[in-house]
Amino acid sequence: MKEYHYPEGIECVWIASDRNGYLGAFTTAGVGPIPRKALTSKLFEIEDVEEVVCRLPKISETHLFVSMKRLDDFVAMAERGFFVYDWRDAHRTTGESKNTYELITAPISPIKSDALPESLAKLVTHVCFGNLAFADNKALDIYEQFECLIPHKFS
Repeated sequence: MKEYHYPEGIECVWIASDRNGYLGAFTTAGVGPIPRKALTSKLFEIEDVEEVVCRLPKISETHLFVSMKRLDDFVAMAERGFFVYDWRDAHRTTGESKNTYELITAPISPIKSDALPESLAKLVTHVCFGNLAFADNKALDIYEQFECLIPHKFS
């Protein structure tokens, strides 16, 4: 079995589905945990996922949950129907850390995994939050859901 490694220091995006088949995009800030299964794709390198998502057509208006600089990338993915979460602990002290991915923006009209091109649909089949809905969760502790990889400096 191939050994998968955390993409050290690289801001990247991994995607998943929820119990309803809706999609979430998770930005790591270069340090957030990544489900091991999100790194097993033979179709895409994790560093390319955001670009592939942003090539999808815009289908939705968005709702912002935070105010911060540089929301363009988050909004672009939400316009494609994804709930977009960020690992905001990268900008906090250890004492302030929440150890969750936090919802930044959500689509008004979310997309389901069965509406994706086959290559992207295959990517999310292995990473499913089977017991929760993104629409109901502003913060997600992925350690409760998946076996995760983290950067070496935190392991």
